[in-house]
Amino acid sequence: MASTSECIREVEVEVPAGEVEREYTRIAQGIQKRARIPGFRPGKAPLNLVRQHFNAKIREETLETLVPAHLRAAFERESLEPVSQPRLSDVKFEPGEALKFKASFEVMPVFEPGDYKAIRVDMPALEVSDKEVEAAVESLQERHSHLEPSDATEAADGLTAIAEARPADAPEPANEEEAKRSEVPIDVGAEATLPEFSAALRGMKIGEERDLEVNYPADFPDQALQGQTRRYHLKLNSIQKKAIPELTDPAITETLGTTTAAEARAWVRQRLEAERRHTARHTVEEKLMDTLLAQVAFPVPQAMVDRRIEDRIERNLHGLARQGVDLRKLEVDWSKLRERHMTDAERDVRAGLLLDKIAGQENLTATPEEVDAEVQQAAAELRQSPDSVRARLTENGGLDRIQNRIRQEKALALLVESATQGGFGQEPQATGKTAAKE
Repeated sequence: MASTSECIREVEVEVPAGEVEREYTRIAQGIQKRARIPGFRPGKAPLNLVRQHFNAKIREETLETLVPAHLRAAFERESLEPVSQPRLSDVKFEPGEALKFKASFEVMPVFEPGDYKAIRVDMPALEVSDKEVEAAVESLQERHSHLEPSDATEAADGLTAIAEARPADAPEPANEEEAKRSEVPIDVGAEATLPEFSAALRGMKIGEERDLEVNYPADFPDQALQGQTRRYHLKLNSIQKKAIPELTDPAITETLGTTTAAEARAWVRQRLEAERRHTARHTVEEKLMDTLLAQVAFPVPQAMVDRRIEDRIERNLHGLARQGVDLRKLEVDWSKLRERHMTDAERDVRAGLLLDKIAGQENLTATPEEVDAEVQQAAAELRQSPDSVRARLTENGGLDRIQNRIRQEKALALLVESATQGGFGQEPQATGKTAAKE
């Protein structure tokens, strides 16, 4: 066996001439039984004539049988686990002689994970202040608010103006229905409202009309309006106010699964704390892996990087398809797309190999119960029976990937625990509805 690089191996294989001849003859006899050669009844042509007539096909089938079998034997002898499809070269296959060939392939890199337990990462703050809770409560109430008529006689900050808004050079609406279509609700003085609209509306009385000029900023979300100056005509038709519900309003309690204002505030605090913990944990994981990858250098098999790139592209395409994009109409430069994913894909592979190595050193495994839970979840999402999902995953190697992912997650959790010296502690117990449908 030769080593052409840290991840590439090459083996030379020789199959004895006797075994080659026996396999060649066996395949030729199989073809003889169904061969149709002019001058002979089907299956009655002499074997030597069959060998001459179907030589190319017999050679091909002989190679297809002998090469994989002897490659597997060579891998077992050398304790090799290829991670790429072997590439054959220098194939020598002559009558009466031994079959010889070389095969090159990629293997897992050999490396040590270093002193991963010595890594330390600063623990982000997890506390949620009362001020943050109140801001989130107000946002929750705002999302469940509704408009109702106001007895105000003129538009002012904090009120919602229902106004006809049209370009200044546009003709007046031809009828009431057309005027209604041009009506828009504008929250006067709100942060999301352009200052020019709020300034024009302040002090306007119902039925009053005004013109205004708007200078759109260069970073305005609508690209067609970025940096543009437009004139509009406003007519105030009515004034409304937002009705902010109490935390005991059914619209909120049914969403959160709470009954009192105190429970609703506790739910909001718990949600904020969970989000803070999730963000903090992700930050710690990224910093930890950056440190670990920087201190442990090793090559990665290109075949694994290529597969990771394909996974990333496929996931992106599935996301576009779910959004209703017709993938057949996409004009994609696939080589550039692959190039854009290369760096991240290589990092993913290196991180996965490191976590695999650590999981092995720590004897971390995926229990049957953990794997079964993943299968059950997949079955529920696909609306299929767990047995059918498990059978498919077993066939396509999905179960092995699930087990490997669970092991990697356990290894990463161990690293986080060590790097933060237990800073995250135990996960808090959820109360109310853990997944609000707001």
